[in-house]
Amino acid sequence: MDVNSITSQASGAFAQQGQTKKSQLGQQEFLHLLVAQMRNQDPINPMDGAEFASQLAQFNSVEQLISVNNGLKTLQSSQDMMSASLTNSMAASLTGKQVKALSNQVHLGAEGNTDIQFELNNSADSVEIIIRDASGSEIRREMMNGLSTGDHDWTWDGLNNAGDRMGEGEYTIEVKAANGDNPVGSLVFIEGIADRVRYTSEGVFLSVNDVEIPIGDVEEVGTGIF
Repeated sequence: MDVNSITSQASGAFAQQGQTKKSQLGQQEFLHLLVAQMRNQDPINPMDGAEFASQLAQFNSVEQLISVNNGLKTLQSSQDMMSASLTNSMAASLTGKQVKALSNQVHLGAEGNTDIQFELNNSADSVEIIIRDASGSEIRREMMNGLSTGDHDWTWDGLNNAGDRMGEGEYTIEVKAANGDNPVGSLVFIEGIADRVRYTSEGVFLSVNDVEIPIGDVEEVGTGIF
């Protein structure tokens, strides 16, 4: 058998893969290799029939696997489309509803206060609420003591640590809770009426209190205050 000839034809077959990963042997490439092997077999010592049958069986298995893989891709695509459709329909039905969602963002208006809701996994001796602006700089820090497990809220008057009124916009909230030297887990929430739904290539977003929230972060939905 002319090994150099087989290698040359095999290289040509793999070159037809384009951008396909070289580690993956497709249906067409397998067929090219098999034909190249048959053309270049030694006439005096032809390929053993059992070996040829074995290679045909391998080819058939590869073909079946490719067919199964294509079927799975089609099924996955259909499921993704159905899931996206259900998500879009559900999101539209949330407008006008009271929503509680995970979010460490709050919107401060030109006037007035804004509420900050958070949950503690355990009771805490000390809780620090830290507010940062869009650049990440700390503008306000508030200390609370002796809070129990569960939901809590604190009203921010819109002032920074120096007592100056902050501008309208979004701010980031961080809650640090502890019992002595032991940290206590916490989550920051936002609650309000969902007044708008926005569909993007990155997902579906609800607008709550002028803050956009991924629909996957919604924890509770109702018709009244939680």
